[in-house]
Amino acid sequence: MVKRIIYRSTFCVMLLALVWQTTMHVWDYIHGVYGYHYGCINEMLVNYQGGLVRRGLFGELLFQARGVFDFSIASAIVLLYYVSVVLLTALLVWLFKKNGWSLFVLPFPMCLYVYLCDPYFLIGRRDCWLLLLAFLCYKCYYEYVKKGDIKWMLLCNAVMILGLLLHEASLFFMLIPIVLFDMYHLYITQTRGKAVLFLISHWLFPVCVLIVLITKHGDSALVAQIWNSWSPYLSVSEELVKESYMSRTMNWSLEYVIQNVAFPSAWMPYFIWKIPAWPFNLYLFVCIYYLVTRFNTINVGIWKVNKVNNVLLSNVVILMLICIFPFMLLVSCDWGRDFPYWVIGSLMFFHFFHRKDEFPIFLTRMSERFQGWIDRVPVLNTTWGYFILIMTLPLGFMHASVSGMFPIIPLQLKHLILTGKWIVLA
Repeated sequence: MVKRIIYRSTFCVMLLALVWQTTMHVWDYIHGVYGYHYGCINEMLVNYQGGLVRRGLFGELLFQARGVFDFSIASAIVLLYYVSVVLLTALLVWLFKKNGWSLFVLPFPMCLYVYLCDPYFLIGRRDCWLLLLAFLCYKCYYEYVKKGDIKWMLLCNAVMILGLLLHEASLFFMLIPIVLFDMYHLYITQTRGKAVLFLISHWLFPVCVLIVLITKHGDSALVAQIWNSWSPYLSVSEELVKESYMSRTMNWSLEYVIQNVAFPSAWMPYFIWKIPAWPFNLYLFVCIYYLVTRFNTINVGIWKVNKVNNVLLSNVVILMLICIFPFMLLVSCDWGRDFPYWVIGSLMFFHFFHRKDEFPIFLTRMSERFQGWIDRVPVLNTTWGYFILIMTLPLGFMHASVSGMFPIIPLQLKHLILTGKWIVLA
């Protein structure tokens, strides 16, 4: 009884953390925090007025709409963010109920956003829209495999291209996993020549769009052109153009990203010694794998929970990690967004593809070995074991860290405990 009370209370607190974060966002919006100087607002203003460029679709749609209707662009971005959060939450609730998964675990993938992420950083981001598109993409491909109707493949292509135009990160959890899945499906159902021909015909258009976007990454001159295109609708200063987050996203440094992931980090300068980030990173990946593949370890006794095949779920989790790991390591240092892509994307993908014959034998054997190791550790098959790992998950915004642990403790309080200083997040 005590165990159930503690566990239910923990996830209720996680849910309240999401509500509290939302309340802070709304409060700050009312008080004018989200102006055009704010990074996650001006990043969404990237459009095609200076030429085709990556991440420009969202801003172009806003730009065209603003030419027809008079509205606050910043308010529209914030509103669209909340619409996507509500839709994604509703989709996940439906997904969990449809599969008979414990709703008490639902706050966990949602709370990945708030373990250590700057609570003010996610407003206006495309993450939830990308995950919604990913579900639609998986759905279209599933219908194509099931029915063989080419219209579903065309719809899948269209959704993929839309995701790539919104943000190139969709490549790693939309295009790559489905292409790999399709490659294996064709390999076991077609001759080698036909398999290659079908694979090219299936994904030629999204790949061509991707190649174009890679070459159209933008530069400082393009940033200035984009800002100038908005000048009829908002006040654009030289300082805003130079210091905008838009400028940073179009001139990112690969060296900076790798340094954040692999080398001693700057998150503990108050210690005499530097602590390398990689032990926390390794612990983070192991924890996430366990927490996702064993999430039905938790049964608090309110709803009937269907049994999940841990090996088949592991297949999806490993496949998705293989696809998204290069993105985590070399492209993005923003793990506060990358891990929701991995976790939520895996749960969505598993909803459609969960038969043993849909995965290569080597992947199934790998999953059986990993799950066998977990089975041999008694504590990992208990509610307490799951609880301890979810409480010590060191998820960080830029990288894993000790301050990312214990998600029910507010970030400001963690910082006060570790540094003796209270931080203001605004």
